Order: sequence, then C-alpha cells, then structure tokens
Amino acid sequence: MNPTFQVQASKSLATTNKVMIPLEMMQALRIYTGDLVILHSEKDQNRIIVNTAWPSLSSEKEVLQLHATARLTCDLSLGDFVTMEKFTGSRLPALVVNIAPATPPDYPINDIFINFLHQSLLDLTYVVSGQVIDLPYLGLTRRFIVNIPPATPHTVVTDQHSIVYHITQTSKVKVEAKPLTQTTNNSSSKEAGTPKDTSRKIAYDQIGGLAEQVATVREMVETTLKNPELFIQYGLKPPRGVLLYGPPGTGKTLIARAVAHEANAHSIIINGPEIISKYYGETEEKLRNIFAEAVQNAPTVIFIDEIDALCPKRDEAPSELEKRVVTTLLTLMDGAVGSDEETKSNRVVILGATNRPNALDEALRRPGRFDREIEIGIPNSDARLSILSAILTSIPNSLSRDELESIANQSHGYVGADLSAICREAGLKCIKRSAHLGIQESSELCVNISDMKEAIREIRPSAMREILLEVPKVYWSDVGGQGDIKQRLKESVEWPLQHPEAFSRLGIRPPKGILLYGPPGCSKTLMAKALATEAGSNFIAVKGPELFSKWVGESEKAVREVFRKARAASPSIVFFDEIDALAVKRGSSGDGGSSVADRVLSQLLNELDGIEPLVNVTVVAATNRPDIIDDALLRPGRIDRILYVGPPDLPSRREIFRIQLRKMTCDDDVVLDELATMSDGCSGAEAVAICQDAALYAMEEDIHIDSVSCQREKGPSLQLPLFVWLNILFLKHLDQTAALYQSIVIVHQKDHG
Repeated sequence: MNPTFQVQASKSLATTNKVMIPLEMMQALRIYTGDLVILHSEKDQNRIIVNTAWPSLSSEKEVLQLHATARLTCDLSLGDFVTMEKFTGSRLPALVVNIAPATPPDYPINDIFINFLHQSLLDLTYVVSGQVIDLPYLGLTRRFIVNIPPATPHTVVTDQHSIVYHITQTSKVKVEAKPLTQTTNNSSSKEAGTPKDTSRKIAYDQIGGLAEQVATVREMVETTLKNPELFIQYGLKPPRGVLLYGPPGTGKTLIARAVAHEANAHSIIINGPEIISKYYGETEEKLRNIFAEAVQNAPTVIFIDEIDALCPKRDEAPSELEKRVVTTLLTLMDGAVGSDEETKSNRVVILGATNRPNALDEALRRPGRFDREIEIGIPNSDARLSILSAILTSIPNSLSRDELESIANQSHGYVGADLSAICREAGLKCIKRSAHLGIQESSELCVNISDMKEAIREIRPSAMREILLEVPKVYWSDVGGQGDIKQRLKESVEWPLQHPEAFSRLGIRPPKGILLYGPPGCSKTLMAKALATEAGSNFIAVKGPELFSKWVGESEKAVREVFRKARAASPSIVFFDEIDALAVKRGSSGDGGSSVADRVLSQLLNELDGIEPLVNVTVVAATNRPDIIDDALLRPGRIDRILYVGPPDLPSRREIFRIQLRKMTCDDDVVLDELATMSDGCSGAEAVAICQDAALYAMEEDIHIDSVSCQREKGPSLQLPLFVWLNILFLKHLDQTAALYQSIVIVHQKDHG
C-alpha cells in the first residue's frame, strides 16, 4: 500500500515542479533526488500530479511540501492527504497541447510567445491534463492551464499512469483565445448564482513575512469550517469572525483571499461600498441574501474588505442608511437562523479587513461577532526579506541572499505593497536596460541588484508620501570639524540600527531624543541633514512654527499626526528645527497656561514619553535659545542627550575652509592654516560666507577671472587680496554676534556646572 502524506505549503524557492519530501522517507521508499513521483488526491483518485522528488530537511516525517500550482491541479487544500509512489508507468507523447491563460492576457499571442510556451513545457517534460503552471514572461509570472484534447490519439488507455503525457519537440502547442478556469470534479449546481471571484487565486506560500498572523487566522478559520463539532462537543460556539487591521498595504486583503482560497470552502467576497444601494431596504436585502447563500453552501468564508465603509459608528453615521446596514450586519453575525440551519451556520466564518479599526461600530467588535482582532503591522527586516523572497520567486532575477538582505535592511518603513512596487519598478528598469538585446532574448531578462537599488531610490514608503522631503545629500565628510558631536549622533541613531544586539545584551535602550544647541551658523541643521543621509532612516523635518493653527485643537492634532507617521515609517528621525518656537516654557504667555503653545507642548511631552511608547523613533531638535525651552522637555527619557555645538576651533575651521575651497578655483598661494588662524571666533556659516563673498568681490573686479588668490604684494591686481577681505568680514560679523556668543556660553557654563 502506498504511503499517505499530509500536504503543506512549499517553503522552498525551488521551481514549481518539485515536491519536497522528508529525507528519511525518501530513503525508506528508495526514492532518489530527481526521480519522478506521482501523487494521488485521497478525495479523488483521478486527480494526480507528476513532480520531481527533492529532499527536505525541515519537513515532518509524513508531510509533503507542494507548490500552489500542484495543489490547484489536484484540488488540494493545506492539511489534505495524498498518496505517493515512484512513477514507473508509461509516458505517452503529447501530440497536441492546448494552453489557456488563467487571466486575460496583456501581452501579444504570437509565434515568439508560443515558442516560449513550448520551451517551458519541454523543461517540465511531463504534464497531466488540467495541470496548472506558473511561467515567468516579460518580467511577470503568468498562470496557465494545460489541457490535452480528447481527440488526441492514445487517450483510450487502461493504465491510470498512462494519462501522464510526455512533451516532445514535435508536440504542437496551441493557445486558447479566451481565459479558462480550472475544471474541478466537485463543481455542483449549488455554485450557480454564486458571485464569482475573478481575482487571481492566492496561496499561503505566496505570502511573505506574515507567518505568525497566517497561522493564527488558519487556526481560527479552518477549525471552524472543518471541525465545528469539536466546539459543540464542549458546549462552545465556534468562532464567528476575524478582523484584520493595520496600515494600508501590509497584506490584510492578501491573507483573507488566501484563506478563502486555501480553506477549500465556498467563498463570497464583499467590497465594502459595492452593496450600498440608493433604494430603501435594498442594501439590507443584499446582505441577508449573501448570508443565506453562505449558510446554504456551508462551509463558507465571507470576506468583507474595507468594512469600515460599511459599518461606521452609528452615532457618527451621516445618514439612516448606514445605521440600518450596521444593525442588519450585527443581527446576521449573531446567527439569527432557524434551528434546522444552526449546524450549517456554525460553518460560516466572516473575515473583515480595515485600516481604520477605531471607525468601526463598537458593537461589531465584541466577542461573538469578531472574536479575534489580528494586527497586520509594518514588517521588520526579517519580514521584509521574506516578502521580497516571495515576490521575486515570480520574477527572473540574479539576486543573491546577501543582496536581498541588503535591500531588506535599506527599506525601513516599507510595507508589502511598497516592496511589490520596488520589484515591479526593478523589472521595468531591467526591461529598459535590456531593450537593446532584442525581442528574441526577452525571456532571459534578469533583475539584478543595480535594478533594485535604482527602484528603491524612486519608491518611497506609503506612510511617508504625504510628507515626502527631498533631503539634500549631505555626508559626514561635508561637515567640517565637530568630531565629538558627530560621534555622539552616530551612537544615538546609527548604532541602534546597526548593532541592536549590543543594546539588548547590556539591557539599555537607545536615546530617545537629542538636542543640539549653540550659536547660529555652527552646523546644527547641517549635521541633521548628514544624519538623515548617513543613517538611512526615514527623515521627517518639522519647522517649529508650521504646526500652529488658528483653529482650536488643530495644532495638537498636527503634533499627533507627525508622530503617528513617524511610528508608521519607523525606524525614523523626527527633526525639529528651531524647537524653541514650539517648546517655550509653560506659563510664559501670562494667560494661565491655556495658550496654544502650552497645549502643543503638553502634546509633545506626551508623545515623547507618554502611555504609548515611542519605538524606533528618534527626535533630533536644534535651537540657539536653550534658555527658553521648558525644563520638562529636557529631562532624561525625553531629551536624553543635550549637545553643545559651539563655534569651531582651529582644526575645525581649517577643515571647513578645506571643504569650501575644494569647490572653488583657488591659486596655490591660498594657505588653509593661515585662513583658519585669522578667522578665530567665526562660525562655520561665517567661514563659508567669507569664501563666497571673496569670490563675488573677485568677479566684480573681472567677471572673467580664473581663480581667487591670496596676494600680499602691493600694486594693481585683478585678484582679490583674500586676507584683507577676511579681516573686513570678520570685524563686520564679530560685532553682530559677540553678544549672542557671550549669552550662549554663559548658559552652557550654567548647564555644565
């Protein structure tokens, strides 16, 4: 008797015609790597598939890992059973093979495409009638159904193994003009009138980075659909519904569609607004008909996408229609059916998806309706790697594991939809890059790491698109001096991303906030730009005064929105420039603490260290007035590091002049050490201004001048005596800034005892 195995999703990135078999079972059955094996569905022995045996070291002893196309061919769900044996039967040549696309083709059906299909079938070698195959074509995976026409010779056979066909060079491939759906033996009249789901079928192995959430949903749904008697035996009511919530693009709809498909149950998909009717009572009637159909065809999965559009809070509903719809859905989810239909109603599960869970009516979220709420959050680095691997299985590529990990580590804050967009954009760049190869070589196009890097620069995270900033590319090497400040910024922002295990090992948390203070023009904002470029985190810049609004409550809402987006796009950096305009000491306005500024500050304090934790979000603030900032903001836990960015010292000034003068054309007599010595007391911005104004003065003398020099000889010259201009500018700027320098230094000395 042939051994029986349980079917699980394939975890391998191998080709679709392989079946992953536990190594010890291959040894026991004397099956070798590369042998052909034939699988029979226990539900229907006539449904078979021929695959190539491949060893698996991770599978349990009696578990086979099958690709989604193989499961579709045999009409198998996860957890079903198949029998397996080594294939030794006859292999008849397929004289004619009909290929039908599963979806309407968006590509030309010509000789080139037919030759591609023929070559792909030759690679498969053996097929069965009704087999589902996935093939990469023009950068995307296309799904097709193979059909061997009954009129083909040799179809009248007695041995069941002879229904396996051998593709040869002489096999004639024909393409059906219209898409075909896979024919199954369990179709019945009960499916007549069922709303058809025309979207592409999704399998569990096509979902990356959501293994824990998928397992939870499967546990809830499959037990209810397949074994509701287990609950009834203990006097329990089976779970009725599961609500999936999270930011847009994280995979909520994808999971629900995969569950509806893999559960091998009758499925009904409702897109929230589509059942709304303008006629009185018609919307409620549609809902009742849908649930009646679900009970009649149980087991059934009802998936309601964007459920917040269908069931808003009744006290906030804009019209009576929404209130009636919510009430009807609540009644239907409670299972108000007759006793004869109670058993069937226990085999109906409702899946809901929304990115606005707080907009749903509270009565809908109680146990007995939506028993479990599962958050589908923004993926971390490991989840992004899994998502990219799942997407790229359908895209020809030459990416190594290390290159994929590099892309996953760079894509902070990207959700599954963003990663899919990156892969799609990389495919388009690959096609453009390889256009000169000609159409004949189009099937050999391959996405490489350069395509992915170009794509990730163009695709921004969904959460950041409203606040997209083109941050200038400033690097640490562009900031002259301030080595100690740069090192402390790296420790606070870059180390937690690059060495998280070190923080965990020592039991400490990364700094939550950093304040840069000092005189104007000392590179505070410039260092924030360099931090945004070098850290690779998502960067949100907030100019203090822009948060204020004349409308009551809008200013505090703007602060909440900034941090909400920062959490959604984490790891991220929120940079508050001129934070003294936003965080002035409370009560300084003299109106008893009820001013807008006081309320905004309170909101900022709560966001930095309130009930809701601030995870993977670093706040960097800059000011030249630290004395007016509220003390509560400067305590550890909110602003952990307070860094004084003072005027540059001699080595720093020399570095600033070196960076600035390398962009200019100067004669050899310009000596950096001399310039740095003469500019004692100047800030970085003033040093840059000296170079800029010197060049402009030289252009005033002669617009065609080639370079700027530092001549000391007397007499007529077209070049600017730079050291003289340096002294003039220094004396000019010194009077304006001396008082401010003095006040800042006094504050600095107070803070540091």
